Amino acid sequence: MELKDELDSTIGRGWRKFLSLFIILIAIYMLFALVFSFWPLSSIRGVVKKVTSSEAIIQNYEWYYDQYNAIEAQRANIKALPDRTLERAGMVMVLNNAIAEYNSRSKQITRNMWKANDLPYQITMEE
Repeated sequence: MELKDELDSTIGRGWRKFLSLFIILIAIYMLFALVFSFWPLSSIRGVVKKVTSSEAIIQNYEWYYDQYNAIEAQRANIKALPDRTLERAGMVMVLNNAIAEYNSRSKQITRNMWKANDLPYQITMEE
């Protein structure tokens, strides 16, 4: 009652009724959207379904292992080369691109949910 009286004195009784009706209509719409998959909940359901599909989970899980092992292999190849060669500089650039992609995906919540715990969150770049 106190809120009703305060709203009546602040914005007027007509506006309070209009605002109450508007809020009720939005609540009814959201309820129907939830039950019958109207917008905006249909979009949310599609995103959740896409992110949590078995294909997406397996693909992201495998991608992290593949990328991490490719980075480690590239690091081993760089260590085998003598310092100050042109090939070494190019290989470091390729390695840093692979690390940047790994780190970027690691920050994306829709992808990092499926990364194994034994893999690092971020990998430091080579110099």
